[in-house]
Amino acid sequence: MRLTRKIVAIVVVLGVGGRCKGPCDSPIYCQGELLHAVQMARLFADDKTFVDKPTLKPEAQVLAAFARIGGANASRPALERFVAENFGQEGSELRAVDVGAELAARPGFLERVANPVVRAFGREVHGYWGQLIREQDTTRLCAGCVSSMLRLARRFVVPGGRFRETYYWDTYFALEGMLRSGLVDLSKSTIGDLLDLVDAYGFVPNGARVYYLDRSQPPVLTLMVKLYYEFTHDVEFVRGALPRLQREYAYWTDKHCVDVRVGSRVLRLSRYFVDTDVPRPEAYSDDYELAHNVTGDPQIQARLYADLATGAESGWDFSTRWVRDIHRVPVLETIRTRQVVPVDLNAILYQVEMALGELSDLVHGASGTYRQAAGERRQAMDAAMLDPTSGLYFDYLLEDARRSTEFAAAAVWPYWAFADGEAKLAARAFAYLGRVLDGNPGGVPATLTQSGQQWDWPMAWPPLQYVAMQGALRYGDPVGVRLAQSYVDSVLCAWYATGGSLPGVLEKLGNATDSGHMFEKFDSAQVGSAGGGGEYTVQAGFGWTNGVLIWTLDKFGPQLTAPKCLNLNVS
Repeated sequence: MRLTRKIVAIVVVLGVGGRCKGPCDSPIYCQGELLHAVQMARLFADDKTFVDKPTLKPEAQVLAAFARIGGANASRPALERFVAENFGQEGSELRAVDVGAELAARPGFLERVANPVVRAFGREVHGYWGQLIREQDTTRLCAGCVSSMLRLARRFVVPGGRFRETYYWDTYFALEGMLRSGLVDLSKSTIGDLLDLVDAYGFVPNGARVYYLDRSQPPVLTLMVKLYYEFTHDVEFVRGALPRLQREYAYWTDKHCVDVRVGSRVLRLSRYFVDTDVPRPEAYSDDYELAHNVTGDPQIQARLYADLATGAESGWDFSTRWVRDIHRVPVLETIRTRQVVPVDLNAILYQVEMALGELSDLVHGASGTYRQAAGERRQAMDAAMLDPTSGLYFDYLLEDARRSTEFAAAAVWPYWAFADGEAKLAARAFAYLGRVLDGNPGGVPATLTQSGQQWDWPMAWPPLQYVAMQGALRYGDPVGVRLAQSYVDSVLCAWYATGGSLPGVLEKLGNATDSGHMFEKFDSAQVGSAGGGGEYTVQAGFGWTNGVLIWTLDKFGPQLTAPKCLNLNVS
């Protein structure tokens, strides 16, 4: 029997009083009766809306106003008035930054694109960065007013849509495009903000909000610094960054390591792991209702909250990768993220270890023990995760003491990470990807399971296409060109279907009322359709979509053709 919202509202007050392991101590943005009352009233379609609002009055006055309307027992109309009178517009602590003068007038990546339509589209996307660059402006906050934003001293890139702040792993993929667009100083400042977060907290939070302070995201900061160095050869920037990168690496090795038993061997690998016992503030009502529909046992509810937050730390929120029973409805009732040792996290940490060795050698003339750690991780991954028949790597399931058998696009991340993988295994893995593409012309889906979650079929995500293309390039596999073309087709066709046009090259659709959207994800089964599913509506913007598109044009420009959806006779 499902809980009704009315019953839920009564039950929660009994559970708010104890000491909770929330992401921060804020009685507004992280835990407590005010957060619970507002989020469970569902004043907004998206729970993130409320926790992104700064206060219009000092915190003490806001809390007193909440008490006056009845606190936890306040009615929905009273809560609506309370929020309207005490909270400002989400994102009002930010201002847009004009970067037009910094954009390269003739970016080199465009010269490598043979097709005139694709080249014109690339130039259009090159000009979109100005829509996504922000800096903080707290001058409109009153004395004593509070916001959920973490302090960022420099300019930074945002994903777009509901994602108003900087996000950790999104930034890497945006940088691939920003650097090629000539935004070198902006890239440096964006990375600098993330390094400052390591100084402040010891790690990079999921995003720049206090409600993300209990979790990170895929740890790609070291890869960002390496990427920046490859473009600029700025040794002094690397020298200043290196201690922070080492500190972040220590956070991941201290907090996320786990023993994996394979036969008689005990191997050391890593997993995502968030220690919390409360709902995520930005998805509070969804988490709370899911947990209370599963059980009335507070300990089991706490484990569910931790596994949901851990799923968010993975960047794959959410996917059947993290559940016990992929056939359960709703599927997240069996979530067990902390019992999964993910392929992609370990491949990333291998890359981080190799890069730390390289950067340490650059700065100090010695690589330390990082390359040794990478070698040990590689051996453990091959033993625990590699399926030699398919050439794919699979997540390791701690509870079951075995490899998963379910395909996820993360299965080929090691082929980007490992420079010296066995060619026959790589060929098998990319042949498998080719067969997946046969049925998914819009790109490689996150998984092959249809669950309604956004990191499952048929969602094709830009970072996953990028990783697959990187692996194919490293091993010289021809599926790379197919992946590149499918990505360009998906992005360009969806943009065109939503009103995009290119003066003198591509006329706007007659029935279109918008001006073209760059979506965060796409439908792998239908070229030109935005993805869906998950906890929020599909977002437009979009930082990693733009970055991966520009990178793809740079790497595969001569081979790309105009998508068939445009109905053009241009090759």
